[in-house]
Amino acid sequence: MKYLIAILLLLTVHSAKAQTGTDTTVTPGLNYLVESAINKNSKLEPIEIQRKIELSKIEQMNKQPMPMLELMVDYIPVDFSAKPEYDAFYSQRLMLPKKLSLNEKVNLIGAEKQEITKSQLRIDLVRQVKTNYFNLYYYDKLLAFNLEYQKIMKNLVKSLESSYASGMGNQSQIFKMNNELQLMVYEQIEMEQMKKVVINNLRVLSNLNLPEDFKPKDINVILNTNIDLDTAKLTNIMLSNNPEFKMIDNMLQQARVEKNIAELDKVPDITIGGGVRYMAKDNMTNLAISVGIDLPFMPWNSKRINAMLDEKKLMEQQANSLQSSSLNYMKNELQSMVIMLNTLIEKKKYLNEVLIPQTGQTFNSSLASYSSSTNEFMNLLDSYRKLREADEMLVKQETEYLKQLSELEFLLGTQITK
Repeated sequence: MKYLIAILLLLTVHSAKAQTGTDTTVTPGLNYLVESAINKNSKLEPIEIQRKIELSKIEQMNKQPMPMLELMVDYIPVDFSAKPEYDAFYSQRLMLPKKLSLNEKVNLIGAEKQEITKSQLRIDLVRQVKTNYFNLYYYDKLLAFNLEYQKIMKNLVKSLESSYASGMGNQSQIFKMNNELQLMVYEQIEMEQMKKVVINNLRVLSNLNLPEDFKPKDINVILNTNIDLDTAKLTNIMLSNNPEFKMIDNMLQQARVEKNIAELDKVPDITIGGGVRYMAKDNMTNLAISVGIDLPFMPWNSKRINAMLDEKKLMEQQANSLQSSSLNYMKNELQSMVIMLNTLIEKKKYLNEVLIPQTGQTFNSSLASYSSSTNEFMNLLDSYRKLREADEMLVKQETEYLKQLSELEFLLGTQITK
């Protein structure tokens, strides 16, 4: 009986290793989910509509103000004993072309801001899709370990029950094995529930109807891809692609344009007009021409313009300060991420090259020296549990590494792994 159990344990371990070490090929894959999320996610449409709204404002802001046509009947006697006068007057306020072009630029900057916001959302969607995809990989691997370990527990319980029936077994060991099996069944229920939650998250993010048995694939391709973690290169990538920097630059451009508009308020606009006056009493028609000019130099108006100009200058200083502060903060965050990734790489290497082989050798040694003694049997079981814990630890470190890579991509503003 003991040799049968030993052979069964050995075969089950190798089966678990083979199944958990192979990716299941299921369509769609990670790239397809990412592409679907950045093109079909429901949050993108309102931002695109707002961008079109900003563009539609351009034709409203780059035109001269609306003209005015004034019709008037004047000099009407109270007793209606004489004929009145009739006036038709047209006036148009003329703004400087530079003012109109700056107003147009403000709305172009607003449309660009919406485009940056959409880019920001897409990058965040990629991060969310990858995080959930890697969590699915984690639960899928743990569930595979759990199911294989349950098979071993069930076989052990059957063996102990047979031994107990023949008067050679120990009932307490049967209870202990059943308790451990029940705990593993509980873990299975919890992990299956978490898998459903993660798959549902992926459905919402990618706008795809994923099946209940959806599984990740090609994870080993990403794990085996060598990522260049040179901080200087990554910083350059971040400065070129990170949408937060683009948003601050957009804010800076808007502050500068609004400052220029405030400065141009000191330049007066001109209103020109012309019209016709018909005096019915004298049967005479006269022409009228007028020119009006704003008076921005008046004390109350001058103070208002200067206050507005000071506000725009402060907004420009704020954007410059925010740009410098964000750069320092993100450089520090980037360095921390690189350190964490390098640490995770070292942990994975240690687990693969030292801990897992060592626990495997311990298990094989326990299996070779196994006898009918309960203590030796429990030592065998304990050595297998240590091997399983080491395998689960490796999966956890792999998942943390993958999720950290997605956080790095979010900070850089572009994907570095596909």
